[in-house]
Amino acid sequence: MNAPPPPVDGTAGHGSSRKGLSSVPPRMWVALVLLVVTVLFVAQNRDTAQIQFLVVSLTAPLWAALAVSVAAGVVIGLLVRPSRRRRRGASG
Repeated sequence: MNAPPPPVDGTAGHGSSRKGLSSVPPRMWVALVLLVVTVLFVAQNRDTAQIQFLVVSLTAPLWAALAVSVAAGVVIGLLVRPSRRRRRGASG
């Protein structure tokens, strides 16, 4: 009962086939593209902007003001979407 010798290419325990870039899931590519776009956006919008809301007035980087606006929009979108229970009941 001789055991087979370990693989020479260093893939012991990781399967015998090497995977290339094609094995990366599409959502990881989308995340990478969004990360690059975000970094470029922040780099190009470092100027300060005067922000006024009701009686409050402050100066902040333009990218931060826009990011807060987008985050508020995402939260509003999550709050007003129908729940999964309602969608399932209406379709079935």
